[in-house]
Amino acid sequence: MKNVFIETSRVMAFWDAVSFVSDIEKGQPGLMLAWGYAGRGKSECATTYATRNENAVYIRAYEDWTPMTMLSTICEKLNGMRPGRMDLAKRVIIEELDNSEKLLLIDEADRLSVKLIEHLRDIHDESGRPIVLIGEPSIYAQIKSRTRIWRRITRAVEFGPLLDEDVIMFGAKNCGLKILPEAARILVNKSKGSFGFLVHYMAILEGISKANNIKEISPDIAKDLPDDLLAKPKAERFYK
Repeated sequence: MKNVFIETSRVMAFWDAVSFVSDIEKGQPGLMLAWGYAGRGKSECATTYATRNENAVYIRAYEDWTPMTMLSTICEKLNGMRPGRMDLAKRVIIEELDNSEKLLLIDEADRLSVKLIEHLRDIHDESGRPIVLIGEPSIYAQIKSRTRIWRRITRAVEFGPLLDEDVIMFGAKNCGLKILPEAARILVNKSKGSFGFLVHYMAILEGISKANNIKEISPDIAKDLPDDLLAKPKAERFYK
């Protein structure tokens, strides 16, 4: 299977939104929100964007972050420094962003407490640079409940479940397989809308394709795939 990044409609919406907030004049609201369930391709989209755009700084949030940890991590990503004081770290970040074209992509942002997000709001307000918050659906409600933060959101993108066209495109570009439309619909359902699960199904289909020397995946082939990729535990019976 080839490792080809698929530019789906959600990916294009994300890139367009990032481009929009990047062009907002200093002093105008420029926060962005992107959300979706696990396996919908958010992180891969963000990391791909960062590798293709030198001004994008990708940062993954961790569960146990304190304000000091978050700010020092951002600071290190920007210029290699890890200040020992929170106020210094925050000031360095603001100064680093202030006269640059950089933007921050904060992944796993649903892990951040409101206090940490407020620090990010301060950085955005003082530097005028965009910050993109990426996370699972809970981030949407968390942000919307804080008016001071919500009114600074100028773009929001939802990474919804797989579309039939995504499956067809993935099959063609990554596996060299022609996925018929009805088969694509079956794969969407079996994958439960997740790109992560789709990759595993495609690996199975590649094996079927090689074993049977076929390049077209019909609905019948798709139907024969297991509904669950992981084996379920079975009850054991013990005899005396």
